[in-house]
Amino acid sequence: MRPVDVVGHLGEDGFDVTAADGLVDAPDGFDLSLSAVRRGAATGSPVAPDFLFAARAARYPRAVNGRSTSVSTFRVERGLRAVVSGLGAVTDRLAAEVDAQNIRRPMIVCGANVVRSPVLEIVGRALGRGAIIYDGSRPHTPVETVDDGAALARANDADGLIAIGGSSAIDCAKGIAVLLGTGTQKVAGLAPATFGKLSEPSSAQPGQRVGVVMVTTTLSFAEFLPFWGARHGDAARKVPYTDSNCVDRTVFLDGEVAVHTPDNIWNETAVKALDDSIAAFCRSEGEPFSDPILVRAMGQLTRSTSSAPIDRAERRQEDLVATWMTKMALPRLNRTRVGGWFSTAARHALGAVFELPHGVGSCIALPHALEFHGTVTGARQTELAAALGWPIGTGGAALGAGLAEFLAALAVPTRLRDVDIDTEGLDAIVDRMLEESPNLGPHERLRHACDAMF
Repeated sequence: MRPVDVVGHLGEDGFDVTAADGLVDAPDGFDLSLSAVRRGAATGSPVAPDFLFAARAARYPRAVNGRSTSVSTFRVERGLRAVVSGLGAVTDRLAAEVDAQNIRRPMIVCGANVVRSPVLEIVGRALGRGAIIYDGSRPHTPVETVDDGAALARANDADGLIAIGGSSAIDCAKGIAVLLGTGTQKVAGLAPATFGKLSEPSSAQPGQRVGVVMVTTTLSFAEFLPFWGARHGDAARKVPYTDSNCVDRTVFLDGEVAVHTPDNIWNETAVKALDDSIAAFCRSEGEPFSDPILVRAMGQLTRSTSSAPIDRAERRQEDLVATWMTKMALPRLNRTRVGGWFSTAARHALGAVFELPHGVGSCIALPHALEFHGTVTGARQTELAAALGWPIGTGGAALGAGLAEFLAALAVPTRLRDVDIDTEGLDAIVDRMLEESPNLGPHERLRHACDAMF
């Protein structure tokens, strides 16, 4: 074995690989080519048994031009069993995937909007069997909705879940699965996770693993995250929790289902996906794995949502795949120059305090994030604006001019006054943002930036 710079973990849920020069110690007969690795990660079909491998990153020696580089550790995304993507995926494959997880008594988790839409009928017809329906999911996943869903699942001996909807329904299903898998009665019995460590490996030993099939209807991407959040209404806080190693996720991306989502929700969640993608791109010094994928995905999101679709279902399928691309588990080999991102913390705070949808929060906060982080990210913003074909903005935000044109074309809210929020709650917003990302301080600077959102 050569000196270790990058360590990866190959697991039973499919896997990815680090930047390596190809000299990997692996058992004979196992295919570690990039195509095989991506095939395993995308389909959930294991390519090799569970073992550790190590390789020296050829492009990233320990010193470049006299500057030390960071050692990077990459691990497989835990809990993601499979992603089933394509027009008609739900109709063609849902029943088979439910069977593959040995789910015999499924419970559907959704909200009132899904119940009133054709989506529930599409899923029910594809499932081909009876299912318990819990339609108590609500925006921002109040803790009581998770508690009530778990109680219904226990009362009906449900052995797996099917989440239909956006991030609230998906987080609700993950929360229910955690309560079932850990034998915990209510969310109050769970230990909250820590911001900044949400994707770190968990040592939890659940009593059982619970299969959760996720049929996503927005671009909110919660289905790709190994954690979830629930709003505690009494404290006006959204609290994160890990999946406690007991949630097996199978994700369905189907434009024929997503076509039923209203345009305003689709566009707002597209901006949320764009927000996270811009943050991932601009916070780093440049990443050989993720940069080209993020640029391609952002190009799709900004083109598709701002132009008249030729075929609505096909365009929505492309958007779903683009969002998946932004959340793929890929190695990151360089330093992160920015810690917490302004608009991420802002949308979380606005959701917790005012129950504002996270997509709307991104529409309002992202332009100000570009200004807030402009000094550190200016060069990367200029690089990204050129890659997207956007005009280069002046002042502190090179992406600002192109983003303003994009948001105007979508006709989404861009000011807190547009959604009837006044300055009275400003201090609460700032406090919540600093709780999540203390590095955004000092308080006065953050308050000034938040004031500009009105």
